[in-house]
Amino acid sequence: MTANVVTDVNRPYVPGDGAKLTAEIEVDPGRREGRSTRQIALCIDSSGSMAGDDIQQARDGAEWVFGLLEDDDYVSIVTFDTDVETVLDATRWGDISREDALDRVDAITAGGGTDIYRGLVAARDSLHHLPTDDTTARRILFLSDGKDQNHGKAEFGSLARAIDEDGIRIKSAGIGDDYRKETIRTLGETARGEWTHLDSAGDIESFFGDAVEEAGTLVAPDAKLELDVADGVEVSEVYRALPQTQAVDVEWTGNSTEIRLPDLLDRQTQRVVLKIHAPPRDVGQTVTLADVTLTARGETAHGAIEVEYTDDAEKLSVHNEAVDIDHRQTVIKTELGKGNVAEAQTQVEKMTQIHGAETQAVKSAERETRIVAEGGRAEESEATKIVTDDGIQK
Repeated sequence: MTANVVTDVNRPYVPGDGAKLTAEIEVDPGRREGRSTRQIALCIDSSGSMAGDDIQQARDGAEWVFGLLEDDDYVSIVTFDTDVETVLDATRWGDISREDALDRVDAITAGGGTDIYRGLVAARDSLHHLPTDDTTARRILFLSDGKDQNHGKAEFGSLARAIDEDGIRIKSAGIGDDYRKETIRTLGETARGEWTHLDSAGDIESFFGDAVEEAGTLVAPDAKLELDVADGVEVSEVYRALPQTQAVDVEWTGNSTEIRLPDLLDRQTQRVVLKIHAPPRDVGQTVTLADVTLTARGETAHGAIEVEYTDDAEKLSVHNEAVDIDHRQTVIKTELGKGNVAEAQTQVEKMTQIHGAETQAVKSAERETRIVAEGGRAEESEATKIVTDDGIQK
């Protein structure tokens, strides 16, 4: 792994009395070395509302996962309705016959209520005891079409943080129209995974399969950025922009904080955008506002957010519009993912005032906001993905 950190700001020159800046940090993960080992827990809603095509497609999706596993990978299967059943304890794929695994999946039936919380606890417990190293990708692939009537956002947030501390990332998917979107989103964001909406049962196989294949491209798990800011510098509005737009709550210890990143994957750039206040300084100085350190797989990479203080009007007029657009786009997409169309529209209006109605990014933001306003949950989850310069949706 040879990761790289690149920083940029919208205003490289600031006046002596300071200024509020937009900054971004891009992480190039480097290349995968060897093959990662995958530890996969399928956590499947088997409540009564999943009866019929949904549960059959979930069974088919599990079978598809089996075809992607290598001998040293581990897989477990947990189903939940009113009760929780561990259909398959975490098992090394080379130690179980495909026929045995298929028989267990074929026995999954649907009926009863929806105890999401206990299902997730069982899925975490199924992976908790397994040996890991810095080549291990640990995933809970969570699927539900319903609501847990006994647990709310705060409890799911706490559980997801505990799962994240175990080095397990959650890929969460809601299917149908009756699941609690806030739960699906909280699980994916808090455990540094992703969340999504599935239009139909036919999408389950792709959801499971894509997540397992992606886990095989692991470069480094448990990556993090440390920001060490200079005295007087303030940081706000921290977002992960790639691979999925998500607001990040950060906690400070003195002048330092950590921004936890999703696992680094081969060829998947990550981006963090934030607001940073440059305090007053004497003109003529180039000042490091924040030192940035990426830590992953025991290695580090460094960058710095720097500005020059000046009273030169020509320099002060220099503006990196692309950084501003990245930030505004990230904010809009995050709000759309939450279903906050009114706030997204307010942000689009601000973006239009600053960058102009004919700017391509503004047109795209207006179009996405309109689509979400007219659409449903699929449009909300789709809006959280950013198309990069090479046209690839992340």
